[in-house]
Amino acid sequence: MKKTLICIGVCAALSACGGGGGDNNSNNNGSNDNQSSNPPASSPQAQPLAAQQTYIGTVSFGDTISVQIDAPSKGQITTTFVNSQFGLAGKLVGTYTLTNGHYVISGFQASGTVPAALSAGANAVGLQFTVTADGSNKGTLTGQMTNVPNVKAGNGLLSGQVTASNNGVTTVAGLAGTYSFIKLSGNYTASGVPSGDQSVDSGQIKINGDGTFRACPSQAYSPTCMDDANTSTADTGTIAVDPDQTTYPGAFDVTMNGASFGRLFVSTSGGANTLMLDQAGTNSEGTFRTGSWVLQSTQALTSGTYDGAWICSEPNTNDNNQLLGNVVATNVTIAGTTMTPANTSDSPVTLTYNATFNAAASANTPTYANGVNGLMAGLLSNTSNGQTVQSAMVFLPVSSTNIYYLDEVNGNGFFVQGLCTKQ
Repeated sequence: MKKTLICIGVCAALSACGGGGGDNNSNNNGSNDNQSSNPPASSPQAQPLAAQQTYIGTVSFGDTISVQIDAPSKGQITTTFVNSQFGLAGKLVGTYTLTNGHYVISGFQASGTVPAALSAGANAVGLQFTVTADGSNKGTLTGQMTNVPNVKAGNGLLSGQVTASNNGVTTVAGLAGTYSFIKLSGNYTASGVPSGDQSVDSGQIKINGDGTFRACPSQAYSPTCMDDANTSTADTGTIAVDPDQTTYPGAFDVTMNGASFGRLFVSTSGGANTLMLDQAGTNSEGTFRTGSWVLQSTQALTSGTYDGAWICSEPNTNDNNQLLGNVVATNVTIAGTTMTPANTSDSPVTLTYNATFNAAASANTPTYANGVNGLMAGLLSNTSNGQTVQSAMVFLPVSSTNIYYLDEVNGNGFFVQGLCTKQ
């Protein structure tokens, strides 16, 4: 977005990066789309959090974190880096202000054993979030974390969107259903420095009661769908209860196309499931790929549901696609099928509900993939310096007040994940 709501060239990059099958090095051409009943009684069970003030989930640069509200004392937030590809570990404690349900945390300080670089940079770390909860206090925490030191690299700052849950399900059968998703991951060297391409896509996935699943990037779910970049590959896998429920309460382990893929958390807030996947793996060339997925129980979206004023925020970058550690925000208004940035020099985005973009068919001109419930796609022509280019964005609402999206910030194939919050 980079101070606008315009995403240039998304579809060409999607075609180059491919879907879920591009994130590992094993292929599985068979269908794994079984309709299974509940798992046997002897199957291990997850132990999700008890819908209180502690949340566990993902930050979009590809780590697992937890957030505790009013800990260690009222008015404070404790953030714990549970698992990290960037050398982050330990706890940070800060003080929050709360205005209309919006938490803003400042003054983080290290607590206990923390890497030296994180301890030194703790005071600059920022965290803002909201919580959407139902009548049983089952909630989803959504927000953004900024100015996080990249400990492993020894320099640089990280920022990203936070998605976390204070509840969940106990068995893989509780995950069963069809979900719409957005995903973003990238290659990093062993020292935590970005290297090579990204994998970015959106679409649908179906999880069966036995934990098997099939992902359909750039398209609606079907039992015969194939990867958008490799039409001979079916993106299938399995989900199982994570054996370490003490460290990762409520978590599930995901295998994609025969390779370990990441760790999954779930929130059942509001009668629908929001899934958050911390993706991590190693590529054949020795780099690791890390990132995150956000998935939401699929339902048809209706024009008018999201009307109102929003603030859309995403990680800031320079022109060389380096994350600067902070975020940029844009005020927008949604009215029916039109999203209008407050900056009048930016063109409105025409939203197509229940659609994404067909990456395989979009070499240069973005092509809609319709009938993909749960997603919104926007396409427009933007003229800058006398040159007209196609612009596209993909949005995933996870509630009436929170919408995740993907954005190609500099128009050159590098993406970030963003979050729009209703005002």
